[in-house]
Amino acid sequence: MIDCKIQLPKMANKSVMLLSLVVLHSTVINGKMTCKWQLVEEWHTQPSSYVVNWTLSENICTDFYGDCWFGDVNTKMSPLGNQVVPQICPLQIQLGDILVISSEPSLQSPEINLMNVSEASFIDCMQNATTEDQLLFGCKLKGMHTVNSQWLSVGTHYFITVMANGPSLCQLGLRLNVTVKEQFCQEPLHSEFCSGHGKCLSEVWSKVYSCHCQPPFSGKYCQEVDACSHKPCENNGSCINKRGKWNKQGYECICHPPFTGINCSEIIDQCQPYVCFHGNYSNITTNSFICECDEPFSAQE
Repeated sequence: MIDCKIQLPKMANKSVMLLSLVVLHSTVINGKMTCKWQLVEEWHTQPSSYVVNWTLSENICTDFYGDCWFGDVNTKMSPLGNQVVPQICPLQIQLGDILVISSEPSLQSPEINLMNVSEASFIDCMQNATTEDQLLFGCKLKGMHTVNSQWLSVGTHYFITVMANGPSLCQLGLRLNVTVKEQFCQEPLHSEFCSGHGKCLSEVWSKVYSCHCQPPFSGKYCQEVDACSHKPCENNGSCINKRGKWNKQGYECICHPPFTGINCSEIIDQCQPYVCFHGNYSNITTNSFICECDEPFSAQE
């Protein structure tokens, strides 16, 4: 087992460093930084790399579901309400993406590390000193480190800064939560995303990427056609999709009297088999009607 006892510098040096961090932290908090988000992201087929600067000089937000998310996203994220939790802006990535932590040079004097913790421990900056297997980088965070994929499985992960003598840096904002999302846009695997009829997208408050279909397509993978999209039912008839049914048209029209027929284009009890193929009826009586034709069609006897 690796010995991860963190050696601290002299108390005087530590006090000066922490005082500087407190001043810097206060400046950022007073500025009320709000994290910037793309409300909708499209799935990228190749892994992307994300570098998070482990520093108090930028990217620190203060409300767990407030300015860390901006706008009304907090109402979609959690019913808990706002909690003051200074932290590095939350990150959302895809499964398979690469995450790199770059430490501030001034933080490399005291030996610090990152630890994987629960959401409650993240909020309270509580570390488990006996759980060395939850440390991300062996014994020390220094320079740039790539986060092992074991810490980036699907779901939300919480990382806090740990030191041998208390979680003060975590309480100042050096903690990060990362949400890793998977996609459900292919069936079977390696097939075209969303059957080629939509985009694989995720909103900032969604837990996964899913298909957003282009009309007239629908279904989990945009594999179904909405037969009612072209409004085949005439004379104010109601259209019902009949996917998988015997109806070859893929839809059924519910007609209002006196209309009938597949597309509600025929009149009940009319003696003559006249039909308005491309238009609607008007001036309907027991024995007559008028076809009002859609352009460029015209009435014919």
